[in-house]
Formats: sequence, C-alpha cells, structure tokens
Amino acid sequence: MEEHRPSPIDHLTKAGRLLLVGTLLLFGGGFYITFLYIDENFPPDRYPMLVILMPTCLVCFFLFLLTAWILKRCGIPIRKTKIPKSQ
Repeated sequence: MEEHRPSPIDHLTKAGRLLLVGTLLLFGGGFYITFLYIDENFPPDRYPMLVILMPTCLVCFFLFLLTAWILKRCGIPIRKTKIPKSQ
C-alpha cells in the first residue's frame, strides 16, 4: 500500500491558491515584459539573468506579502488548519 503524502498545495485554502497562481502569472508576465524592454531599449550585448529577473522577483515578492497581509487582516485564511486525508 502506498501512503498518501500531502503536497504543499493541500495546505492552502482557495484564497491561498488564487494568491499563488496570481503571483506566478504576474511573475511570468513581468519577466516577459522586462525581457522585451531590455531587448528593445538596451544595446545588444549579454546581460546577466539577475538584471532581468531581480526587479520582477522583488515586485512579485512584495505584492505577495502585501496581499497575504491584507487577506489576513480581513480575516480570510490562506493556510488550512487541518488537511483532509484522502484514501
């Protein structure tokens, strides 16, 4: 018999899952827009990936924290207290 091991997503409520998916979509779109901005406005050269990723990572990180804080202040839980066991 194989034991069910809960994934990290099982620990999130619907609001937490929406927050996670929204943050990932924002990161993907932000990375794409940043990549296009650098491609059009910077001289052709090789740039470290950190130059492209860092602004997007920082914005997404702080927006995630701010949104999680707002949801917590409004009383909307992000994490489940009990994880349902599946068979």
